[in-house]
Amino acid sequence: MQALSRSYYTRLIPKERSAEFFGFFNMLGKFAAIIGPLLMGIVTLVTGNVRSGIISLVALFALGFILLKRVDERKGQEEIKSFMENQ
Repeated sequence: MQALSRSYYTRLIPKERSAEFFGFFNMLGKFAAIIGPLLMGIVTLVTGNVRSGIISLVALFALGFILLKRVDERKGQEEIKSFMENQ
């Protein structure tokens, strides 16, 4: 999953500023490393069922899939070009 997200992200960011954008991407990865286990732990404690905790993680993946389906890659690339021309 991480390899796919990094390769897709590479297609959406300006190559000249990839260090900045990947710094932001890595910061979000750190948050995910905290939020995922925290969510699973809280749901497992509240429900008393480990399966419910795992389902909460599946819900996060489903939400990510829904959000990713809404991304217009062509529009993103056009916005990158426009952004870089105005810099």
